[in-house]
Amino acid sequence: MRIRPSCAALVAATLLCSAPVRGAEIVLEQSAVQKLVVESLFRDSGRFYLQRGACSAFLDNPAVTLAAGRVVIRSHLSARLGMDFGDSCAGVDLASWATVSGVPSAQGTAVRLADVRIEDVGDANTRVVLNSGLVPTLPAAFELDVLKAVRQLLQGTNSQLQVDVQSLHIDSVRIADNRLSVRFDFKVAGR
Repeated sequence: MRIRPSCAALVAATLLCSAPVRGAEIVLEQSAVQKLVVESLFRDSGRFYLQRGACSAFLDNPAVTLAAGRVVIRSHLSARLGMDFGDSCAGVDLASWATVSGVPSAQGTAVRLADVRIEDVGDANTRVVLNSGLVPTLPAAFELDVLKAVRQLLQGTNSQLQVDVQSLHIDSVRIADNRLSVRFDFKVAGR
């Protein structure tokens, strides 16, 4: 059976359209994830506040690693806990190193931390402070907005073409070889 050239082109186009298409990928090395954590969480003079006021609690001096599919954040907790009396706090001081971790996962067009847990803590009182203040807020505080990053990247090309990202879908988020990888598909329109 002989296939006419126009039919051959149609068959080739059909095969190309049905072949899997590999999307885009953003790969962040450990140092980039460290910067993202500092920018997202520790943006108040290098501190992440769990509680403000005369009685306060904050984390500082973060160190980020990527291990076992998790973003691991080790930081120092400083706290003065008790009762506020005007500008002073009647209570106890806590100071301890603590390690928390979370699994990066896709949530819409962003990557956030899920399954946040305390990995290591200096003492039981510090664990209570972290469970009440940090664990509930960490998933929303850590965010890699992939859609925003792609839009900024495309706008910075100095092209005469006006580009608009019309849709974006994150296919996978994983940690391997000390890197955070985000694979996604997106649709762009140019004018």
